Amino acid sequence: MKPIGQGATGTVWQGVDSATEEPVAVKLLHESLLRQPRLVTRFVQERTILLMLRHRNVVRVRDLFSVGETLGLVMDLVAGGSLRDHLERVRTVAPAEAARLAAQVADALAEAHELGIIHRDLKPDNILVLERDGRLETRLTDFGIARILNVPSMTTPNAVVGTPHYMAPEAFHGVTPSPATDVYALGVLLYELVSGQPPYLSDSVPELMRLHAEGRPHRRRGIPDELWKLIRACLHAKPRQRPAAPALVRDLRLLSRKLAGIAALPPPPPPRLAPADPDDMAVDPPELRDGIRLPGRHAVPQARRPRNVAPRHRWLRSSALIAVLAGVLLATGIATSWWHPGLEPHVQPQVASMSSKPHPARVAPHSPAPSRARKKAAVRVKRPAARPHRTTRSPEPEAYGPWQCAQGFVIDLSTRSPLVPRPCHSVGRNVRFQASLTAPAGGRADIEVTLRDADTGTTVAGPTRCAGLTFTRGAMTRECGPAGAAPRRGRDYTVVMAYRYERDGQSSTNTARGRVFTW
Repeated sequence: MKPIGQGATGTVWQGVDSATEEPVAVKLLHESLLRQPRLVTRFVQERTILLMLRHRNVVRVRDLFSVGETLGLVMDLVAGGSLRDHLERVRTVAPAEAARLAAQVADALAEAHELGIIHRDLKPDNILVLERDGRLETRLTDFGIARILNVPSMTTPNAVVGTPHYMAPEAFHGVTPSPATDVYALGVLLYELVSGQPPYLSDSVPELMRLHAEGRPHRRRGIPDELWKLIRACLHAKPRQRPAAPALVRDLRLLSRKLAGIAALPPPPPPRLAPADPDDMAVDPPELRDGIRLPGRHAVPQARRPRNVAPRHRWLRSSALIAVLAGVLLATGIATSWWHPGLEPHVQPQVASMSSKPHPARVAPHSPAPSRARKKAAVRVKRPAARPHRTTRSPEPEAYGPWQCAQGFVIDLSTRSPLVPRPCHSVGRNVRFQASLTAPAGGRADIEVTLRDADTGTTVAGPTRCAGLTFTRGAMTRECGPAGAAPRRGRDYTVVMAYRYERDGQSSTNTARGRVFTW
């Protein structure tokens, strides 16, 4: 067998059915996840869901097998790659072709919704394509995180699955998914097919949440009126106002005929976004990350590479090329003398002495009155406070490199709040470390930051604690630190951030790990 792809729970290999000699795709569950009953159950659920779905636009499952400690799914091989691969080659698709491909996906969703199944992570990466008679056909896959509506949710509490560029506004707040959730993602997909990029682009998850909630996608010149009307209906902020999947099938098929002959739009200019780690925008349950060290992930320490993991560089999710940047000031490096009120309650301000004589305020009650010269000295001490624009900033004692920050995104279901934790480090003669948390207004948090040995987990510096941080509309990101340390050289370290967040009488605790670095 040879590897041909990789997903959140397993690696996909190309094999051969020994009975029919037909090529097949074999999805093997990551070895590091086999000891997690919840994930094994989810993996088996994927097979159950796909066996229920017998649709021409859904990847067909042939068998589920177990060999030793390995679980695998045998599926039809779709050798044409993903719709994401196709988009990367052609950049934009003609309106008629976009409507035709979207109609196929809507048809598959309509049958899934009829069975009470919600896909929850519809995007070009999860749509495979093949060519027949010179035309593309789609095959919807990756129902491993789907939710059967009449079965209790298997999603880990305090986590939501999805990819922020394709998530409906209600999905950001942990609302129970519905068929309208998939319809919204289909509207994003249709927009991307004709425009060359999703409707909302940002390097900040809170900003993406705001854009999705406001629901004002930019209409590129050249998108036909009827197609734009359908896209806007799918992207409606209110789930009840979106069309159902069966109605979309009819409308899209009609549009694919009416829009024939209209050329594809020119490719859009590249977005001006900072380079980012590829997986930072993928929102997976914590158990999908346990025991795995993915590029850009900070949730867990590095683990041994499973034997069945394929090389990642060929299948990095292009839809997740924008990372969460929750503390822009931190990313650019904050001067150590700058503090936001209340962020560092344990740091006492340092006052430089300007005279060896006692300050007048500290003279004993029965001491002689201070001399005129002493009074003048006291005036000179107070002058900088009265005229702050004449004060001089102390020189930086030593140079540090830029802040290196890990970033993640989780929706806490107990408080119904999207949270962006961000542990950071900077190295120079010593090591500096700090953390920030981005959260909705109206909440409060306690943060504790430590520097730990990445191999042993031993705390080598800290903790630095910041209690009672409040979040407002003008301050949705709160920082804790920086603190300094001089650990042993030649070892690997990581910043660990523990936080407790409270809102509307509900609270939750969690941790986040920074990137492992050698100092």
